[in-house]
Amino acid sequence: MPNARLNRVARSLERWFGKHQRPLPWRATYRPYHVWVSEVMAQQTRMEVVLGYFARFIDRFPDVRKLAAASLDEVTALWSGLGYYRRARMLREGAIDIVSRFDGELPRDVDELMSIRGIGRYTAGAIASIAFDERAPIVDGNVARVLARLEGEEDPWRHAEALVGVCRSPRMMNQALMELGALICTPRNSKCMECPLRRDCVAFATDRIHELPAPRESQAAKRLRIPLYLVTDARGRILMHRERGPLLTAMLHLPHGTTDLFEQAPLAVTAPRSIGSFQHTITTRRITFEVFAARARRQRGYEWVNPSEIRDFPHPSYVTKALKLASNRS
Repeated sequence: MPNARLNRVARSLERWFGKHQRPLPWRATYRPYHVWVSEVMAQQTRMEVVLGYFARFIDRFPDVRKLAAASLDEVTALWSGLGYYRRARMLREGAIDIVSRFDGELPRDVDELMSIRGIGRYTAGAIASIAFDERAPIVDGNVARVLARLEGEEDPWRHAEALVGVCRSPRMMNQALMELGALICTPRNSKCMECPLRRDCVAFATDRIHELPAPRESQAAKRLRIPLYLVTDARGRILMHRERGPLLTAMLHLPHGTTDLFEQAPLAVTAPRSIGSFQHTITTRRITFEVFAARARRQRGYEWVNPSEIRDFPHPSYVTKALKLASNRS
């Protein structure tokens, strides 16, 4: 990108962001810890969803030391429903690392940030630039899309580094790129006539907005139908068990699986009755959960949880859907 055009793009982005940035809570102070938590939460999650979780998380864990001292169950319980639970585990492990090696303060150097558990190139650049105003490039999905269309080619890190090198404020520049991708230069139905970069956008000039970036080949959705069981005792508590795996690590689940589950020890229940079904999506899995209600006669290796206290326990969002279905049917 020629220097004159590069500088013009940088100035346009910074001016636009100054006028149109959303009033997000971490932008009030740019505390490094708040920036870090917000960036981890925002990965593959809509901003309107992040806002509610961010407020509750910071209220419960107001600084790195409080997060490091918390149990994994405490952290994942507050994360329940946000998805991609490995993020919560790595956030806690990163906090422990920061307390151990950096006296509870996030460093401003990108290489030092990348040495912390769970912090990769993008997150390190985001913390360094947004929290400390350091000249560190970042590329997430929004930034990659904006730069691919702006330059007519897909080499986002090179272009991001060039822009952050000439901007007045890396904090403003990097957030402007992300904000533009979120609000204006969207994957579909881009608002090109509102874009501050329209004059310099190669894709707009060549009518290639819908071609850039090149669409990735999507993985076919796997459709599943899974029986799900709400087993209660005389006190109205529900039976749950802890399951480990790459997607839902250490979360409390409802019993589920084949219908012969209840014919085997250590679990014995009254005859299950169907109370309905609901749809649920986990990454590329499209699941229909058919919910059955039953009373427990014998159980071992499970935990009893009061439905009114479910938010205090780490659980995937399908559990809340099942409880709501049961409540509507009662």
